[in-house]
Amino acid sequence: MQRRLVTALIAALALLAMSVPALAKEGAVTKFDSLPTDWHAGQAYSLGYTIRMDGVEPYKADRTEIIASSLDGKSNFVFPGVGDSTPGHYTAQVMFPSVATYNWKVTQGSFFAPMSLGTISVLPALSSTGSAGAPAAPLGDPIRDALPFAAAGAVIFATLVLALSQRRRLIRIA
Repeated sequence: MQRRLVTALIAALALLAMSVPALAKEGAVTKFDSLPTDWHAGQAYSLGYTIRMDGVEPYKADRTEIIASSLDGKSNFVFPGVGDSTPGHYTAQVMFPSVATYNWKVTQGSFFAPMSLGTISVLPALSSTGSAGAPAAPLGDPIRDALPFAAAGAVIFATLVLALSQRRRLIRIA
């Protein structure tokens, strides 16, 4: 009976330990109001975004900008963010002149590291009769998005601990 209690306690502690990193403070997080579904060369986009310290408190950055670099390294673009009356909210005017795939990131002031935004592919320019892509839904919260993975990892770990403890018990009995 005591071994089961100890095993259950170890499993509970393991579950807690696995979930804590998902809830840890991140420094600064940038969240866009919305993003276009398609990016087209020569099309100007006004991107609104909010920088939050630890993902919660709006952060007034001394300088923020969106930086895009083509994968071939031949092109670099910097689009400065301009603050408005909402604390921590900025707008950047973004336009990619040519078709390419870009790595992009947003700087979050001089105190926090830039936040990588992954890659985007810029499509050919729209014809004069075409229309720009509609804005997509806002991006998800990184902490909330990581919780299911942390919980799944904790469950797997707890299952392994229980299985190993039961295996040792069976070996001792035999």
